[in-house]
Amino acid sequence: TERSSFGSEVFDHIATKKAMVRFYDSAMAWGREDWEQARWEAKALVGQTQRDDTWRPGTLFDCMFWPALLFGYVYYWSFGSWRYYNWKAALACGPLVGLVVCLWVSSVARLFFKHNMPARAKMANAACLWLGLLGGWYGGDQNFGHNMINHFTYQDSVSYVDINPAVAKGQSYMDAGQVYFKEGTSVSKNDMVSFRSHTNFCAAPIVGQPLRNQKGLLEVEMEGDVVIPQSGTMDFWAVGTDCCDQFTREFTCGQASNPRARSGMRMIREDFRPYYLLAVQEWTARMCPTSGEDNTAAGLAKAAPLVCLPARHPLFFTWVEDPVEEVNNFYIKAMKDVNSHLVMFLAGNAALMCGVLWGLKQLGFE
Repeated sequence: TERSSFGSEVFDHIATKKAMVRFYDSAMAWGREDWEQARWEAKALVGQTQRDDTWRPGTLFDCMFWPALLFGYVYYWSFGSWRYYNWKAALACGPLVGLVVCLWVSSVARLFFKHNMPARAKMANAACLWLGLLGGWYGGDQNFGHNMINHFTYQDSVSYVDINPAVAKGQSYMDAGQVYFKEGTSVSKNDMVSFRSHTNFCAAPIVGQPLRNQKGLLEVEMEGDVVIPQSGTMDFWAVGTDCCDQFTREFTCGQASNPRARSGMRMIREDFRPYYLLAVQEWTARMCPTSGEDNTAAGLAKAAPLVCLPARHPLFFTWVEDPVEEVNNFYIKAMKDVNSHLVMFLAGNAALMCGVLWGLKQLGFE
């Protein structure tokens, strides 16, 4: 009986211990499951919070800083000295590198979207980078065409000093970029001419002596109204667009109204040159007033020594007081345009970033 009682107690003790172990294992298992479930719920909640947070600082930084950096990089190669002296290297190192960057970021955004991963930030960053590439390329090209090409061209051109237009011939100064004329040189505004083709192309001769005969009526009748210069040609011209009036004989191109101006900067726009040539041809035709009766080779030869003044190799200049200052002004204007273009890009990029992030959220992109 005692052994039975002792065995019963041992059995009960073992059973109780096993029950406690099973209870502990069950409790631990329940705790682990509950903890795992809580962990996944917390992770999902955090992910949902991040997906709902459209304006995360990291996203805003990526969409503003890197596109601005790309804009400045492409802009530099599109308007600087590399563009002027070696445009192929500038194209390869600037816009083409930017194009590769944009294509790579766009492919990453597409990959995220294709695998159902959060791609809204990547897509917004790609859009802003494309804006940086196109904005830097276009802005740099415009700045180069309006300012820097003039700056570099005049810096590399030849300067001539103390040129007398009454004696000098244009053929001797075909490489001139900046010309300082002899004291007493002026623009003969009353002898201006214009040629209109949508734009009014104005030209007036640069003279070192009065173009018209200043003597009495008898001398004018005998010698002619025009004083032929020693060079025998009128090759130096002050030009401009929409700065003259054919009827009032008003000519305000460049600094023609400045009495201290007696220098010229070569007109370097090749698309304007044919129209100025037509204006000069019109002027020389007026200086040979042959009538219908003597408009022959013999009549023209008879009149030519008296009144005909040709322009054999006309050179066109913008009339200024100080060419060096004007060249520096091109650089100063270019730097101002850089700043204004950067401000406009930052404003446009911020608007694009906000629009893309908000629009993609409305479309359900994560």
